Amino acid sequence: MGKSQRKSNELALLLHGSQSHKNAIYQASLAKSLAESARWVLRIDFRGQGDSSDNYDPAIGRTLDQDLEDLNTVYRTILDRSLREQLYNTDTISLDVIVAHSRGSLAMFKFCLDLLSKAFPLPSHLINCAGRYDGRGLIERCTRLHPSWEKDGGFWANGARYGEYKDFWIPSSETCSIANVCVPEFSATPPTCSIMSCYGTCDHIVPVSAASQYAELFKGRHSLRFIENADHNYYGIEGDPNVLNLPIRRGRVNYSPLVVDLIMEYLKNT
Repeated sequence: MGKSQRKSNELALLLHGSQSHKNAIYQASLAKSLAESARWVLRIDFRGQGDSSDNYDPAIGRTLDQDLEDLNTVYRTILDRSLREQLYNTDTISLDVIVAHSRGSLAMFKFCLDLLSKAFPLPSHLINCAGRYDGRGLIERCTRLHPSWEKDGGFWANGARYGEYKDFWIPSSETCSIANVCVPEFSATPPTCSIMSCYGTCDHIVPVSAASQYAELFKGRHSLRFIENADHNYYGIEGDPNVLNLPIRRGRVNYSPLVVDLIMEYLKNT
């Protein structure tokens, strides 16, 4: 959680994607910039990921419903006065911004519909970083990478867990909970929510067509940004000329600083 001289008691919540964690990609740098803009910042590890506790039921894995439970737990820190005072040292705070990557974007939009159904205040800014639109693509990707995943009931993956990278089992129920999301329902998000999407033009996991689909879904209140030569995690492709002279990480151009700049520019202008 980040804190600086506050102009207002606004909270920004950062959400990671599949097999990921709270420090992945742009999150640490974005958290610093958001805190410097006088916002509270909260980065979380969903259960089953990073430093958080295990999934409620290992047999079904990290389902989208479990992600929503985690987000509702976070929201209770805003609703509960004693938690507000303990965590944020203030009596009033509002969730103003959510920034989500990949699978986290689906959780973000579903969470907003849940808040809407409860007549709770919604964030003013929702930022979708490389979120999937059509779940069929996830099934196709899993089948391509793990041909027997449906017969086996899942597949093995590798990710950060308690400070080190480990192999862990992804049950098929976890994958299906994401693939079966009806994204067009997200259009019910009220017009008070301004939405930005940011995609790499060389995304190797989510089709770039998802960007235009989200733009059409939220037409009239949607800002779309593309990053040339960037992949799903905002790294440059092989042979990237690096015309912006960005830092190199893992032997590739790291476009995360540009992602942060684009998000901060959007928040400044909306």
